[in-house]
Order: sequence, then C-alpha cells, then structure tokens
Amino acid sequence: MRWSRIRLIFGRELRDQLRDRRTLFMIFGLPVLLYPILGFTVKELTAAFEQRPRRVVVVGAEHLPEEPPLLVTIETDEREVVQFNPVFSDGVSQGLLLVEQVPSDSYLSDPSAQLEAMRQGQADVIVEIPAEVRQQIERLEQPTFRIAFLRADEQSLATYQTVEAIIKRWQDAIVAQRLAADEKPAEYIAPIDVQGVDLARQVLGSSTSGASVWARLFPFLLVMMALTGAFYPAVDLCAGEKERGTMETLLISPAYRSEIVVGKFLTIMAASVATALLNLASMGVTMGFLARQLGAGLGGDGGPGIGSPMDELSPPSILALGWIIVLLIPLSAFFSAICLALAVLARSMKEGQYYMTPLYLIALPLIFLTLMPGVELTPFYSLVPITGVSLLLKKLMLEQYNEAFQYFLPVMLSTIIYGLLALRWAVGQFRSEEVLFREAERFDLASWFRHLIRDRGPTPTAGQAIACFVIIQACAWYTSMLLFGTNPLVALVIGQLGFILLPPLVMTFLFTSSPKRTLRLHWPGWGAVALGVGLALTLNPLTAELRPIVMELFPMPKAMEQALKGLEAAIPNVATALLLFAIIPAICEEVAFRGQILSGLESTLGKWSSILLSAFLFGFLHVLISLFQQFFNATLLGVVLGWLAIQTRSLLPAIAFHLTNNALAVVGPSLAVGWLYRDQTLFLYQWHWVALGAVGSVALLVVLSRIDAARPSVVAAEPVIEAGETVSVGAGEVRDPDRENR
Repeated sequence: MRWSRIRLIFGRELRDQLRDRRTLFMIFGLPVLLYPILGFTVKELTAAFEQRPRRVVVVGAEHLPEEPPLLVTIETDEREVVQFNPVFSDGVSQGLLLVEQVPSDSYLSDPSAQLEAMRQGQADVIVEIPAEVRQQIERLEQPTFRIAFLRADEQSLATYQTVEAIIKRWQDAIVAQRLAADEKPAEYIAPIDVQGVDLARQVLGSSTSGASVWARLFPFLLVMMALTGAFYPAVDLCAGEKERGTMETLLISPAYRSEIVVGKFLTIMAASVATALLNLASMGVTMGFLARQLGAGLGGDGGPGIGSPMDELSPPSILALGWIIVLLIPLSAFFSAICLALAVLARSMKEGQYYMTPLYLIALPLIFLTLMPGVELTPFYSLVPITGVSLLLKKLMLEQYNEAFQYFLPVMLSTIIYGLLALRWAVGQFRSEEVLFREAERFDLASWFRHLIRDRGPTPTAGQAIACFVIIQACAWYTSMLLFGTNPLVALVIGQLGFILLPPLVMTFLFTSSPKRTLRLHWPGWGAVALGVGLALTLNPLTAELRPIVMELFPMPKAMEQALKGLEAAIPNVATALLLFAIIPAICEEVAFRGQILSGLESTLGKWSSILLSAFLFGFLHVLISLFQQFFNATLLGVVLGWLAIQTRSLLPAIAFHLTNNALAVVGPSLAVGWLYRDQTLFLYQWHWVALGAVGSVALLVVLSRIDAARPSVVAAEPVIEAGETVSVGAGEVRDPDRENR
C-alpha cells in the first residue's frame, strides 16, 4: 500500500466533497443554523406555555376555614377576582391561576361531569373541599382534599402540581398556628433538619449537575452525528460516482483497490468527525446561552446545595471536550468503514438512502441502552460496539476516572478492531466487480427463489451462510418465547433440532448441488477422528483455566444460577445428560457451523477469515441459547473446530471433538477427585495435567497443520467435477464450461 497515492486520492475526494453544496450544508451550515433555531423555538414555546392561564375550579369553597385563608378576593377596576392567597403562592404569578368557586352541590361534584368539563377546557384541575373541613381541623382530624386532573394533559398536570404545592404551604400555616396556640416550638414536629450539600459546589465552587446532563446527552448526540456525517459522504463517494460515471476512471488508475478504499475512507472519516464536532459545539454554545438567560430570569440559586439553572445547562469542561475528541476518532472510523462498505452496494443515490434506516435501527438500541437505569460500564459492555464508547464517555464526563481508565483500553481496542474488520469488508467489496458494476434490476421473489435453486453451486455462498445464521438466531429467539414455561429438557431438545439443525439442512438441500461436500460428509479415517478426540482431551485443562477469569469479569446473575440448578435437578441420570448436552449439541451445532456456515464463508473468504468469522458466530450463538460466559470458550474452541474441519475435509473429527469436550463437562462432577482436580468446585485440573495438556495440544496442532500438506491435490473419492465447481490441479484449473456459458 502506497501512502503517496492514498494522499492523492484523499485530496481528490476531499476537494470534490468541499465543492458539493449539499455536503457543505450538512457539515457546516446545518449545525450552525439548526441549534440556534431550535433553542429559540424551545425558549419561546416554554415561555408561551408558562404564560398560559390555568383554570382552577374549587368545589365547596364555602366550607374552607377563615384562618388562615386559602382563597382571597381581590378587587380590580372591573370586578372582584378570587385568587389563592399570595402568601402561599411562592412566586407563582396570580394572574395565571384563574380560580372559580362553585358550591358543593354543583354538578361538578360528579367525576363524570368533571371529566367532561376538563375535556371541554372549562377547567384544568378541580379541587373538592369536604363539607366538614372546619370541624375536622378543629378536632385534629385529617380532612381529604380531592384534586382531579388529567395526567395526559401537560397543562392539567402542571396546574395540579402548582395547586398541590399551594395547599401544602397552607397546611404548614395551619400547623404553625397550632404550635403557637400550644406554645410549642417549630422543632416539636421537626426534630431533625436534613440538609443536602452538593460537595462539588461547596468544595470546587461548581455543581456536577451540568456534567450529569451532558453525560447523558452527549454520547447520544456523538453517535448520531458521527453516523449521519459518515453516511451521506459515503453514498456520494460510491453510489454518486457510479451515477456520474467517474467510478470506472478511478478504478483504471494505477492505484490499488485497497488504496482507493483507504483514500475514500479517510475522506468520509474527516466528514464524520467534522459533522459531529460542529453539531456538538453548536449545541453546547446554544444551551450555554439559554442557561445564562434562564439563570438571569430566575435569579440565583435554586436552594441550599442546589445550583442555578445555569449550572444545570452549562457546557462541559475543556477536559470533557478533549475526551469527546479522543473517543470520536475511533467511533467515526468504525462508522466510516461500515458506511463505505454499504454504500458500495448501492447502484444509485436513491438506493443508498435506503441503507440509512437499517443502520439507525441497529445503532439506536445500542445507544438507548446507555440511557437505561442500572446499565454501567462492565467488561461485557466495554466490548459491545457503540455502547462501550457511550458508557466510557459518560464516565469520563462525570470525572469517574478510576473506573473509566479501567475499561479505556478494552473499549478503544475493540472499537478499532471492529473498524478494521469493517474496512476489510469494504476492501473486499471494492475488489468484487459484481458488486461494483451490478446494474439496476427489478426484484421478483419467485424468480429470485427459482434462480437460487436452478443456479445453485456445490457449496453455499457467504450470503447464504450469514442468512442461515440469522435464521438460526431468529428461530432461537421465537422458539424460546414459545417454549417458555415448558419442560426445560424438552425445550432443549426441540431447540437444538428445530432451530440449529433444521435451518442449515433445509438450506443445504435446497440451495446447493452437493450436500455431501457442503456438510463435509466424508470419512477421514480413524486417525483424524482420534485427532479430534485427543485435541478435546488435551485442550480441556487449558480452557478450564479461563473459567474463573471469565466468571470474575462477568459474574453470573443469581436468577441464571437458580435456573441452571433447576435444569440440573430435572436431569434423571448421567446418560440423559450426555444425550442432551454432548451428543445432540455436537451433531446439530457442527452441521450448522462447521458444515453449512463454514462452507459458505470459505467459498468467498479466505481460509482463516472464514474460520475466525464462523468461530465468532458460534460463540455469539451461545450468548443467546445459554450463557454469555460461554462466549469466550466457545469462540476459542470454534477456531480449533473450524481448522479441524477444513484440514481433514470432514465433519466427523469436529463432531468427535465437540462431543468429547461436552462429555468432559457433563461427567466432571462425578470425577471430582483430588488426583485430577486441584479445585473441585471450578473443576480446575492439577498443574501437572495443565502442563501435560499444553504440550499435548501443541503436538496435536502441529500434526493437524501438516495434514493438508500431505494430502494429494485431487481427492480420489471425488473424481467428478460437479456443476459450477472449480477444482485445482497443479498450477491450473478445470472449470465447468456450462457455468461459464451461463
């Protein structure tokens, strides 16, 4: 890869974007204009709402005691107006609360009539005064004031809160009269004074409430703006170039495809970073201005230990802005790579716009997850795309540095790895002529399905492999809901056979011409099967050492522990456990992942790319069907299983490995003896068995790596070239002429 040509392509693409008025408006114009307009609009709407008159109907006001008065009559030039006593209003504008008195025998004493009056706008709240309120107060009883309102109506709800506060202050005045009459001090009913103190405000002179507001808001905005800023330039640089006819000129240049991708990627990333920063800066300035105006309007602090509105909405500190920039770079790189890979698929700008909705549907749940109460930065969430970055930024803005720095590297490294994988995907898209130059077509479901069956190859495509995994996941989710509450053993069997085994078998027999080759149904010899069993035995002590580490980083919820104990209690004997947890999963999961899915990925990706991706999917499945704690072990073992299946060209060694590994977990409790385990609770092997397992694993993996080199180039068991198949013979290839003619 030559960086001089990458810089040349980057400069070309950047100049083209800066010459595009739409791009300039989205990056520079919209952030500068949008938030001041929104801020002004919100300010005016809030002021209009606060100045709107609110109607309060008091039913039975004639029963109220004279002292202290709750309602007073004020004479104006035109007429007498009834209002709440200004002593209890606490700054509420009297002109906004329009009080109307009606007798207790009025029709408004009926709840149905009250509801109708509120719906017609005759009242916002209705206060019912009991007839014997004076006598009850004198007898030191507790009368009940019923305040009717509509929670769904914002003005009714706000009026209710105001009236409730006024009545509460009136009640305090009655209590003060009683204390004075009984010659009791105020401390008689309030022996303890509770005072809330904001330490940040007291010690540092500023409140952390503003940081809390921005810590919730900025991560959401950062993700949305970075995604939006990356998507539109990506569509223009790919689908737009196809429409303008300049893509072909770029592709015939001396630059490699990877250099073209990196140049476009850097351009998109620059647009994403600029869009996010300008949006955040514009919003921060606007909210800071509104905070100053609000603080000046309300004047001063909100109470002891409570900051002013300016503290609540003041912009974040310079240090927080620095962390935003640090986290924005890998996040923008991740979004830019994904948007670039998706934009290459689009045949036109119009089609490219359709890809925006799926991206938002995936990104929004990941960012909304950070707004849920109780969701904190953990080892699990630090590895989740988007969510980890948002939670880390939240911790940094709240100045919780000890916890934030603990997860800083996992979040950054995982985000960078996801971005590199997406960039590799984009490079693969650019190297596919079929993707770059596919023409517009009218989609017909029946014709497309017939095409899949008629033109099927010996093995599935990578798209079919991914579709199979998606179907498995969907079936697993809906099957788990349907089987919820049933016998757990029955649900386990139905789940394995129904949503893990059935989808790959159906897709294999429908969409491939050689199910035998797709599912690797070849006899590899007893040596290969013994190799699978031996690897499972030697690797088991090593993988067991990961168990306490994973459990410490990702503790199992108590509900899950109880569910597992209930499942163990439902198993009648060891033979049933072996059938349910070893034999059935080994066959079903290997047919799905080392059969259909791995064969499909191998047909498009390289050997190790397909092994790693299938292993990751295999680990992710265990998150859904069992425990998240199994993700790491399942992924690591999935790499060995995939390598074993490819090297031996057979599914049987992988099934033998999988069955042996699960069987060891099943019979482990019955083998809890001192000579085997040093920890009989976590089933950790004695150190000499761990060392022996490590040596044996290395030796067997070396043997496995040499199997492919010792195999002849043409397998005698498959001398016939099937339709659409390519077989390597020496330096040349034998191709199916029928497929080329098609």
